[in-house]
Amino acid sequence: MLDKIPVQVLGCLRPGIITVIAFPGVGMVDGGLPMELPTEMIPVELRMPNSEFILVCNRQNGEFTQVLLKDSS
Repeated sequence: MLDKIPVQVLGCLRPGIITVIAFPGVGMVDGGLPMELPTEMIPVELRMPNSEFILVCNRQNGEFTQVLLKDSS
């Protein structure tokens, strides 16, 4: 089973890591859930702050398997 998680890029706060907000506008007083992802996982055109995309997660093993454009969900 795959889950599709909407995310928004916060920025690159550490080398090799992109900080994103999962479920922006939901939870944590509408602030979402901060997550850190390896930079190489995110396509170059989606690494800018405020970029939005869908992160696909395998529910069984918890691994992120794919990044989709927000409009392709």
